[in-house]
Amino acid sequence: MSSKIGRRKLMAITAGIVTATAVGAVAFTLFNNGRKKEELITKETIQQVSSPAQASSIKVLARSDYHEEVHRKGLIPYFRSKTGAEVDYVPKGYNDLYSIAVLAMRNRSSEYDVLYLDEPWLLDFNEYAEEIDGVDLFGYPSRLVERVRAIGGLWAVPILGNFNFYFYRRDLLEKLGESPPKSMDDILRLTEEASEKLPSGVYAFTGNLTLGQGDGAAGDAYAVTLMAYGGAYFDPKDGVTPVLDSQEAVEALRALKIFKRYGHPQIATWTNLREIHESVYSGEAFSGLVWNGWIQYVDNPERSRVVGKVEIMPLPGKKGPVSNTGIWCYVVPKFSERKELAKQFVRLATSYEGQLKAHLETSMPPTRFTVYQSTEVRQRNRLAEAYVKVMEAGIPARTSPIWPSVSRPLNEVIARFLNDSLTAEDAVKQMHKILVDESKRRGLI
Repeated sequence: MSSKIGRRKLMAITAGIVTATAVGAVAFTLFNNGRKKEELITKETIQQVSSPAQASSIKVLARSDYHEEVHRKGLIPYFRSKTGAEVDYVPKGYNDLYSIAVLAMRNRSSEYDVLYLDEPWLLDFNEYAEEIDGVDLFGYPSRLVERVRAIGGLWAVPILGNFNFYFYRRDLLEKLGESPPKSMDDILRLTEEASEKLPSGVYAFTGNLTLGQGDGAAGDAYAVTLMAYGGAYFDPKDGVTPVLDSQEAVEALRALKIFKRYGHPQIATWTNLREIHESVYSGEAFSGLVWNGWIQYVDNPERSRVVGKVEIMPLPGKKGPVSNTGIWCYVVPKFSERKELAKQFVRLATSYEGQLKAHLETSMPPTRFTVYQSTEVRQRNRLAEAYVKVMEAGIPARTSPIWPSVSRPLNEVIARFLNDSLTAEDAVKQMHKILVDESKRRGLI
């Protein structure tokens, strides 16, 4: 799909994001230091909307996997309780969701009233999106909304605060006589040590190093490892100029090979994302790189064998703590015939109360940090404060609109490197060329 957003506009958008990130970090600190936790909750406002005269329904095109559970058990019941309206939730796999959404918009289809989209896809849908007014943004980190607002109004609203970060088993770390890692060198050393000293059946590392599950290695394990080493796919100043050809990118690839060497036997060949979740829940993994939703039930005794044993943290990067953002957003298409009810769904689902319910019911990772500061959440989620730190460290890696078309070829190069068919240096050069060629084709550089 050809984006109508030029390089100059993208640069302006990114400049706004960089500023918002800096301001947001300060606001985070001032906000937390200046008010009591109870005040954070009581002053939270919820957008009030009247129920439609007659209950109706909307159709939401969205993700399968844990995203579906979050909606069916949390967000949709909340919307129904407030409006009496129904939601036809259409779950799709990651790649299928993007393809179907693109085709529907190109054909000006009115079939879907809400699109549930991953962060790097957003700019491809801007021209088809309705501005959504009346959304309460209290408690959102600035950087989660500034990207879309910089283009012209709030047309995509973040709902699921997914981040890619590091986890480790505290009980096994103590068995090794070690402390939590303070650098990437520590993580690599602990990975090798765990492989040598931990009992059979416990693997040193887990994560997504695959060719095509979700965003694959390129968007998951490699993206966050790359940032930890101080590298990037795209120049943070404009968000679109490829800058992958660097020593940092080479070091990150070499780290990936260590993760594979000492990792779970399926780490590069998962057949579905739930297998990664289960590698954590089953107690098979000492450490790894995961998204919030992959470990949402880590302290649920009905789902997990490692209750109370898992700790989380941003990766200890060379330039400071980092986590990779993977925020999911709602977009209301211009072609919907039920736009007002669709907007009402977005307002309610993304409200503080809606996100709080979904978190308590399904452990949905919120996009409002204030949800983690709820007294009830802190009593029930021992990792709440750690998740706030992960949110504070979040940095987008997949900032260019070319991402959907380059992730597959990038993964193919990473796979050849992991299979010893390419050196790290050659792999980085090939990946950088993929980014440059596609950026030129789209007129971004």
